[in-house]
Amino acid sequence: MKNNLKKVLPLALVLLTVLALFTQPAFAISQKLMEEIEKTNEQIFKEVEKTQEKAEKEALKGKSQDEFEEYLDELIGKLIEKTEKLADKLLKKAAKEGVTLEKEYTEVVIYDRVVLIDPFYAH
Repeated sequence: MKNNLKKVLPLALVLLTVLALFTQPAFAISQKLMEEIEKTNEQIFKEVEKTQEKAEKEALKGKSQDEFEEYLDELIGKLIEKTEKLADKLLKKAAKEGVTLEKEYTEVVIYDRVVLIDPFYAH
C-alpha cells in the first residue's frame, strides 16, 4: 500500500501543478472579458439615457404630433444602431478569445415607446 502511495503521490502533485498553471490564464481572460461586458453595458445604458433625455426635451418644444413621432422614430433608430454596433464589437472580441456570447434584449422606455436594446449579462 505504501509503495502504491509513493508512486501515485508525486504523479498527483505534478498533475495538480499542471492544472493550476493552465487555469490561471483562463481566469484572467474571463476576468478581462467580464470587464469588457461591464464597460459595454455602461456605454449602452448611457446611450439609452441620452436618448431618453433628448426625447423629453424635444417633447417640450411643442412640435406637432407627427413631427415629434418622426423625430422619435429617427432617435430610436440611431439608438438601436449604436447599441447594436457596441454589442457586435463585444461579440467579436469574445469570439477572438474563444468565448461565445449571446444577445439578450431588454426593454427600455424612450418617451412613451418600449424599445428592445441589447445589454449583456454573464451567466
